[in-house]
Amino acid sequence: MIRINLSTLVHAKIGQHQSIILNLDAVSTTELDLRYLKGELHFTRVRYGVLVEGLLETEVQTECTRCLTPFYEPVTIELGDIVSLPGAELTPECPVRISEDGWADLLPLIREYVWISIPVNAICSPECKGICQECGGNLNLGMCTCDNSLPIDPRWDALRMLLDSSDN
Repeated sequence: MIRINLSTLVHAKIGQHQSIILNLDAVSTTELDLRYLKGELHFTRVRYGVLVEGLLETEVQTECTRCLTPFYEPVTIELGDIVSLPGAELTPECPVRISEDGWADLLPLIREYVWISIPVNAICSPECKGICQECGGNLNLGMCTCDNSLPIDPRWDALRMLLDSSDN
């Protein structure tokens, strides 16, 4: 949970604002593991809720698409969304609301922004060698011990013959 007290903005005039600085250590959910969460959030009372804006820095645990090793990917989150007022219905478009006592859990909102900020093809290092196509061994840990002289699938013979004939 990332609970923020927004009670001063619930009954405030439109345009009132407050800011907080987040400096959290590890944040974990069932599907995400963040090494830290740092940044500044600005809250502004708007007509239908509280606008939350800010820039957050974190490192999220993900898996390298080349070698399948877990690692932490640096991610910058640019937040800009509405937090509903007490009593409002939660929807997929507005997953956070202020409770009756003035507190809001921003974790569902931050979780959404982290998911869309993770690179599609995250790579642990530009020098990552990936995995062996035959045995699946991690080539970053050394050469694999599999036998690379496995027979070629006979369905590919026609293409191999075309390649051999183009060499002549």
